[in-house]
Amino acid sequence: MRHWPLTQLTLTTPDLVLHVPDDDQLDELAQVAADGVVPPGAVYFPQPWASGTPEQTARNVVQNHWWARGDWREDNWRLHLAVLHDGQVIGQQNLSARDFRVTREARTGFWLGQRFQGRGFGTQMRAAALHLAFVCLGAERVTSTAFADNAASRRVSEKFGYQANGVRRLAVDGRLVEVHEAVLTAETWRRQDQQPVLIKGFDECRHLFGLNPEPPEPGPVDMILHL
Repeated sequence: MRHWPLTQLTLTTPDLVLHVPDDDQLDELAQVAADGVVPPGAVYFPQPWASGTPEQTARNVVQNHWWARGDWREDNWRLHLAVLHDGQVIGQQNLSARDFRVTREARTGFWLGQRFQGRGFGTQMRAAALHLAFVCLGAERVTSTAFADNAASRRVSEKFGYQANGVRRLAVDGRLVEVHEAVLTAETWRRQDQQPVLIKGFDECRHLFGLNPEPPEPGPVDMILHL
């Protein structure tokens, strides 16, 4: 899409492809959420978007994508990517930031359909988001939030060397939950063995993230010698 170049952005890992979903893939993503994301009784998110009826959950996913696109600004953006394995939609990876040009800090978030959990996909999804943040966007810090019930998300953060950054208390549906904050710096990330991630289409949409276009490569210089 010429006027929304984020549709050209593609992140590829050994097993996964991440990109902005078209309408058919967004419908598939909504169905994955409707089929189940959170174990019964567990709290993974500050908003109970995944704990309603299947129809409500699916609609929440679709409307959340529409909202993120419609509300996109260079100083406040939320990138919602569908995650595909062997052509099948399995979950969603997010990368968001506010005032990124000043703070150089982004935040990740993700979810997987329950039937796709426990297979290492979450680690590859996070690797792709971190590569986009640190290599393409030039982030200095990336943060992550995981609820006490979501041990799998905290394990993914630990694999990448995130450091604990405090615990907050929230009320979700009248229930007290603890939220674990973690932060990863670019320096710590660069010291690690990197998982292979291929990113295409970033140059076409870098301006939407508030970044200046890259200067063109210098061409050959014609020199005229005056005698």
